Amino acid sequence: MRIRFLHTEAFRLSAIYAGIFALSVLVLGSVVFVMTDRAFRDQVVEFSRADIAAMRNGYAAQGIAEAQEVLEQIMSAPGASDFFLLQKDGKRVAGNLPPMAPRSGIVSLPGTGPDHDILGAGDFLAPGLYVYAGSDLQRVHAAEREILQTLAWLFALAMLLAIGGGTLVSRSFLQRSDAMARACRAIMDGDLKARIPVRGAHDELDRLAGTINEMLDRIAALMENVRQVTNDIAHDLRTPVSHLRQRLERAREESHEAKDYAEALTAAIEKTDEILQLFASLLRIAQIEGGARRADFTQIALGPLVTHVRDVFGAVAEAGGHHLELKLKTEVSIRGDRALIIQLLSNLIENAILHTPEGTRITLLLSRTEDRAVITVNDDGPGVPREEHAKLFQRLYRREASRSRPGYGLGLALVAAIAELHNADIALRDDGAPGLGITLSFPVTLPSPQAAD
Repeated sequence: MRIRFLHTEAFRLSAIYAGIFALSVLVLGSVVFVMTDRAFRDQVVEFSRADIAAMRNGYAAQGIAEAQEVLEQIMSAPGASDFFLLQKDGKRVAGNLPPMAPRSGIVSLPGTGPDHDILGAGDFLAPGLYVYAGSDLQRVHAAEREILQTLAWLFALAMLLAIGGGTLVSRSFLQRSDAMARACRAIMDGDLKARIPVRGAHDELDRLAGTINEMLDRIAALMENVRQVTNDIAHDLRTPVSHLRQRLERAREESHEAKDYAEALTAAIEKTDEILQLFASLLRIAQIEGGARRADFTQIALGPLVTHVRDVFGAVAEAGGHHLELKLKTEVSIRGDRALIIQLLSNLIENAILHTPEGTRITLLLSRTEDRAVITVNDDGPGVPREEHAKLFQRLYRREASRSRPGYGLGLALVAAIAELHNADIALRDDGAPGLGITLSFPVTLPSPQAAD
């Protein structure tokens, strides 16, 4: 049976790390072993040379007899070398080794067994007078075996910990990936409210789950918008389409001359154009909400832009008996689509002109709050009841007081779509002052000096 966690990416990474760690332990253990072996052997050789130096001093003081006495004293003292030889002209004078071929420097001799080889040093005290001192390496080999065993146990423990840790990490990763899969399957089965659980550890899986949940929220919102638009279209188009059908029926029944038919056709074409304009506006909103226009974003200086909008709509406002005023409190730049920002401000100003009486003052204000560029369109007209604020930016929503005016309730919906495309926040004034105020705050991309009020 296939064990699932053994085939997870987390377990593969853990196995790779465990392999790298094992290789590192082997290399480090080999280096430690070689250095320890060298240190032990150097110490043995140093003891041997110290013993030879003592015999050399004795020989220099009183001759071969003193050298022999020093050798016997060293052999009887604890901590001395194990094997000695003092020979003259190839014949042993003292020591516990048989005569050997004289060799100076470090000399290794076979011992009584595999682990009992002898390491020491040999030298000439005088011509024909050779001395050797060495030690059995059995203690060195025993210490090295203990070191190897310790390293082996440490290696085994480290591997067990690595495998255990990899198993735990893999199981945890598998549980979280299974939770993600269950949530996705639930969504595919129709439960659009299902979301991927977030553990709160702020790790990469939490960030991935949070991003996917945001995407699902966005998809759910878009689907809700589609449902709402479908319902609104079905509701709001029923009236103009019914009127169009009634006019055509009346023309068929009551028209008797070519002039009557021409007038009926002209009215029908005008009504059809209104319906086509409604669909074009809906498609434009859908295109903006899709985010395709972000590819055309450039750096925009808002000061000249709002000044241009004021210059364009100043005369229009005056013609309708309104006064449009511009207040620039700062110069600030954002990234965005210049044409869409102009469209946004145009809709807000047109909305204020259309739905307020003559004599209303409309204010276009540009300011800055920390890292946000703030554009506000205020008017001192009759305003909108607070309970209707949340509905103003819905597609095809029209207040009862506005249904006698031309339009389909898409102007502020387009404003909301453009604001969302630019990551801007929309807020309606709720301070009790007369009129309606709509504030949009855009993220600033370049630092700008504050201008004097």
